[in-house]
Amino acid sequence: MVLHMPFVLALAAATFFLSRKAGLKATHAVVCGAFGFSLADTSPATSLHSAGAGMLGMIGGIGP
Repeated sequence: MVLHMPFVLALAAATFFLSRKAGLKATHAVVCGAFGFSLADTSPATSLHSAGAGMLGMIGGIGP
């Protein structure tokens, strides 16, 4: 499995921000992470991975 580090770092930053400012509890973050890992083993995972890669490609294409 190839992880896109900028995407992972963005999710980590969002989780940190939500835990500090929006009251996201650590247990909620663990449950969300477990859901993500279990979702990776399902049939929609390929479509979601392609959509994420496409969005990262669009974001990467915005720069100079």
